[in-house]
Amino acid sequence: MTNQRVNVVLDMVFSLQENGFFSRKMILEHLNISRSTFFRALSDLRCYLQEQRPYLELELDSERDVYVLKQVPLP
Repeated sequence: MTNQRVNVVLDMVFSLQENGFFSRKMILEHLNISRSTFFRALSDLRCYLQEQRPYLELELDSERDVYVLKQVPLP
């Protein structure tokens, strides 16, 4: 993972902590990155959650067009 993607992932995490959500538009504008970089970072964050926090899932709330964390039951 490149340093830029680390910054993007951290920005996503901090936004989730502070606001409970983040939007693609918010991240793209704040960090001035490409859509491709955004989606690679999003994939990195989802992989991390799947491996380290399997009880959490990053989900797109399509009504508000934001990403939120949802708690999921463990099998």
